[in-house]
Amino acid sequence: MRKSGRRLRGSKTGDAEQGKAAGVATDPSGLDLKAWIGALSAVPAGSMNEAQILSWIEGPLRDFFPFRRFLGGYGRLSGGRIRMQTLVTSGHQAEFIASLEDAFNLAARGCFAWWVQNRAAFILDPSCPPPFATGRELEEIQKFSLGVVAAHGVVDPFASAGTYISFSGIAAGDPDRTRASLNLIAPVLHALFLATQQVAGSSLDLTKLTDRQRQLVDLALIGLPDKTIAVRLGISENTVGNHFRGIYERLGITKRSQLIAALK
Repeated sequence: MRKSGRRLRGSKTGDAEQGKAAGVATDPSGLDLKAWIGALSAVPAGSMNEAQILSWIEGPLRDFFPFRRFLGGYGRLSGGRIRMQTLVTSGHQAEFIASLEDAFNLAARGCFAWWVQNRAAFILDPSCPPPFATGRELEEIQKFSLGVVAAHGVVDPFASAGTYISFSGIAAGDPDRTRASLNLIAPVLHALFLATQQVAGSSLDLTKLTDRQRQLVDLALIGLPDKTIAVRLGISENTVGNHFRGIYERLGITKRSQLIAALK
């Protein structure tokens, strides 16, 4: 008998051939590789700034990986403590951004600590949270209506630094696809964040500063103006200015631009 050349409807082989015929790139994880290639082709090049990174995130990247809110930061890890140097956000409420610490202990944030230890993408669904999520993190999701959160990043063990990215309000139905997407996105965003950092190490000796002065330096490094720093610390704007004059004197510099350039 002659074998039939027809395939069963819904077979994987048939679906793959249909995808090829339609010119759509497919992947076992369900990723739209054509959309990813389009996003990659739009990645900014050359000298980099935060505005360029944000433009790519809100445009080409969102077309590939839909989300409601984004948070990404580049920081350094020392003695179990993270100090953020660059922070880029999209869609988040001003109150949420103001609540973020410029420096914090890993123990205070279970999801971040788990990620640093495992270097793997994770999904935080408030309806069934992972065991490493802290009460504080779950309260943030509820308070700011973040929805399902997915996060990943890249850690450079030689520099004790890295990039952390977090997408809020993502679809909850396909965790494998979400993790596969983050595995593609994380190294690209890390390269972009890294391009904004100065390679040269700092020549300033921060051990000369008091704890309060170190706190002000951390806030200045994430771009907060004197007025915002004053509100966050509960002091006057004049007091902030006096603190910075003392910082400049101890470090042998004259202005904030020198401080930031030396430490970033």
